[in-house]
Amino acid sequence: MEVRIQISDAVYASLLGGTKRVQGTIGLVSPTEGNFNAHVKKNASGQRTYLKLPHGKVSMNENDIRMYLKITYAEPVVPTCTIEAESALACSFINMMEEVQ
Repeated sequence: MEVRIQISDAVYASLLGGTKRVQGTIGLVSPTEGNFNAHVKKNASGQRTYLKLPHGKVSMNENDIRMYLKITYAEPVVPTCTIEAESALACSFINMMEEVQ
């Protein structure tokens, strides 16, 4: 089976320029033809610094701080105690990184 995909000039130029992969979606116009739409990627300003936590991670750069936790109910831990403990780890990490900068 042959499927024809139409891509934009910008995506084609980036592929020729050395980009190995372009993520996007394909919208089929018919069973054998479709259009490729590249996903828009936001350029994050600055490098992010990460800390891996037992149930997630915390990251920061000069603009913001992010914290992500995922605790399943099947784990033999008290979720509120885990949140408090890992928040304390995140706070000490943030304080340490602010002192370095």
